Amino acid sequence: MTTPIYLIIENDIKAAINNGSFKSGDLIPSENELKEKYNVSRMTVRQALNNLVNEGLLFRHQGKGTFVSNAKIEKSIQGIRSFTEEMEATNRKVSSKVITFKEIKANQIIAEKLFLKKGDLIYYIERIRYGNNVPVLFEILHIPKNIFPNITKKDLEGSFYKYLEKELKLKVSHCKQSIEAKKPSKELANILNINVTEPILYIERDTYLSNGRPFEIVRSFYRSDQYKFVQMAVK
Repeated sequence: MTTPIYLIIENDIKAAINNGSFKSGDLIPSENELKEKYNVSRMTVRQALNNLVNEGLLFRHQGKGTFVSNAKIEKSIQGIRSFTEEMEATNRKVSSKVITFKEIKANQIIAEKLFLKKGDLIYYIERIRYGNNVPVLFEILHIPKNIFPNITKKDLEGSFYKYLEKELKLKVSHCKQSIEAKKPSKELANILNINVTEPILYIERDTYLSNGRPFEIVRSFYRSDQYKFVQMAVK
């Protein structure tokens, strides 16, 4: 039986990755180049690349092309590890961009979660987190102003948890979180440089200090081609 052309393209790219011709972070040939090389339709090339993206071997950076993936970032669903620590574990360069930083009044739901009164001031923050200059995570934070009266936008461009521990001498204790798969909105897909058809991993997390005080509500949207969630289980 004849092997479908899209599988031949997939296998050729996999072989190039395995033999080192394509290395982590390398830009692979464009759809047009592959179309010409294999004398096939763009749809056939796209099917092959989509399969490799879904396997985690490739990832897309809109406007720049398709690249060979690094090892996926492992995020443990046990314990608390900062984004900076996750990047360092896979030797990625870490950076962040704060796109929204403002004071707002807490609504009833947010106030209750943060042990505040409705109308108390909180910070509303949106930031994009990057690994090797690739956007891998978008997050929305709500943090109480009465705990962080002097925090600045610049502080949030680094590690928030390091700021807590080094500048304020506060210790992060535990969190409550839920995890689910979602489809990205068009706006979120643009922020993360992914296609709207690609799934994302979504976490809602409430995090607490060692004194039991909640200090943040975080809603995080992870690129599924860059992240995998892991858990250690014992009998």
